[in-house]
Amino acid sequence: MEKNISYWNNLAVAAIQDEESFNELYQHFFPRVYKFIYAKTSDADITDEIISRTFLKMFENLQSYNPNRAAFSTWLFQIALNEMKMFWRSQNYHGEHEETWDENFNPAAPEFEEPEKKILQAETQNKIRAALEKLPERERKIIEMTYWLNYPPRKIAEILNLKPNTVSVILKRSKNTLKNLL
Repeated sequence: MEKNISYWNNLAVAAIQDEESFNELYQHFFPRVYKFIYAKTSDADITDEIISRTFLKMFENLQSYNPNRAAFSTWLFQIALNEMKMFWRSQNYHGEHEETWDENFNPAAPEFEEPEKKILQAETQNKIRAALEKLPERERKIIEMTYWLNYPPRKIAEILNLKPNTVSVILKRSKNTLKNLL
């Protein structure tokens, strides 16, 4: 049986003082948030850093979570997005975010692992990220939930308090906007 939004919202409130509730939240949301972050970074080390910051921030601010303002999942994923933005800003600011050669690079590697292909793939990912940033927040969230979290329109509608048909229309419109931007 799949647990609904109010279950997770109530569990988050209980987790402020109950370790078992906190552990259940962590066990349920960690893989989802990890997958979400990894889909955006394509780097396990960076994902590990950001997910650590995300769950630390969640732990430190859980008492400020208000279930009347947002679903717990929305609140948590917003923390993850903020932590990603802060991570990228700090890397760019300090000049630490630069491409390095993979120490296990094999000149006879399959085509998808060739440096040229990796560079093209990274450029494509950067273009997609930039295009996504130009979308309104609601459209971006629907795209992210659809493609990174593999949520069906029904579940996205439930999370964002929309009708499933509205989610489908916004998704189609967002994909057309992305095509034009790319």
